[in-house]
Amino acid sequence: MARLEPLEPQRIGGVFRESAPAGIRLALRLSGRLRAVRRRSVRAPDDERTWSLTAKTKILLISLGSCGTLLGLAEAAGALGPSSGDGRRWALDYLFTGHAELGCASLALLQDPAGLVILAVVFVTPVFCCQQVQAIAAFVQMNERNGGTEKLLDEEVRRLNDLVRKTNRWFRWLGRRWVSLALLLAMACGTFLLYRYVDSYGLMETWNPTDVSDTAWRTAVYDGWWGNWHRHPELAVALCAAGTHAFYVLSKQLVMGVVFTVYLYRSDLLGFGVTPNMRYDSDGFQGLRPLRQFILWTYGSALAHMIGLLVLFMVWLPARPWMVFIVLVVMLVDMLVIVYPSSIGYHSALTVKKDHVRYLYDHEPPGDTRNAAIAQVWSKPVLPVTTRKATTGIFLYLLAPAIPALVPLLFR
Repeated sequence: MARLEPLEPQRIGGVFRESAPAGIRLALRLSGRLRAVRRRSVRAPDDERTWSLTAKTKILLISLGSCGTLLGLAEAAGALGPSSGDGRRWALDYLFTGHAELGCASLALLQDPAGLVILAVVFVTPVFCCQQVQAIAAFVQMNERNGGTEKLLDEEVRRLNDLVRKTNRWFRWLGRRWVSLALLLAMACGTFLLYRYVDSYGLMETWNPTDVSDTAWRTAVYDGWWGNWHRHPELAVALCAAGTHAFYVLSKQLVMGVVFTVYLYRSDLLGFGVTPNMRYDSDGFQGLRPLRQFILWTYGSALAHMIGLLVLFMVWLPARPWMVFIVLVVMLVDMLVIVYPSSIGYHSALTVKKDHVRYLYDHEPPGDTRNAAIAQVWSKPVLPVTTRKATTGIFLYLLAPAIPALVPLLFR
């Protein structure tokens, strides 16, 4: 039987593929002009591979470098922490001294919990996407090793390979330069408009604990904010650049999730879905450890992005009724790319377990041995995540929208 071709979600972007750093590639090209170096490279073709960086390493280096750059700019601009002697009072200090007279407010980077949460989500978004890319790339071979192709006919394998090629073409399309450039420009425009909204309407209007008007409060907070365009333009540019990159990666992550969901649905119709290994538990999760990683990182990504979105729209920006629709749209998209694929995987894995139990009933003699084997089948969850953890994650995800809306009421 022909082997199944692998999914290649790493085609959505060059950063998700292993490669040598640019400096090393340049040095190799320059050294390639020397005959002796060329001979050594022929004798030792693995030398260049030694210098290759994994996708996760590159993304971590980019995130750490971006975070360090932002902190360095904030320190150089005097906006990293509170400045002594400037007469400004910490903006959040007003929340704990109600009816206080409003003066000059300060909101440095380390004094802005909402900003730190948003920046943390911004810098960790590429890591979430990278983990999902790696898990999707291992999906086909994971199920093939677990025996997912044993009952498939050659014609079904051929149709599955055709489906993989179509899916990979979508991944390749998503990684094309003009598509990436269009997404980047769209995310840059959206980030700029969002920042212009902050620049025009100020910050933390919903959290006004003073007796002054909301307009005066949000203007005072924005005046002392570390990302104020008029006082710290370099930090404003850095914030917009970081937001653009995060939204860009998130858009590719969502499209990739939709493409993978379509593949999972169609492959399940062809008889190839999530297949636990019923003969030998090689990794403690019936051969489904890559799927476990995908589920955990995907749910973690959804929860982190929801928290970041709520902090942005309900802490930084003034709460408006139309923001509820934005939150609902995000939740519906997450259900499409998270809950629905999980349900498909659950039913396909459950079918495999039922078939194995039926096989035990038909081929094993009645007795304690057969009963123990059947009990062992149902002793582990159908998917490689316990029901308690899945329920906790879903509960936190559904509860998250209520927290930022309730906290201002408690303070008021």
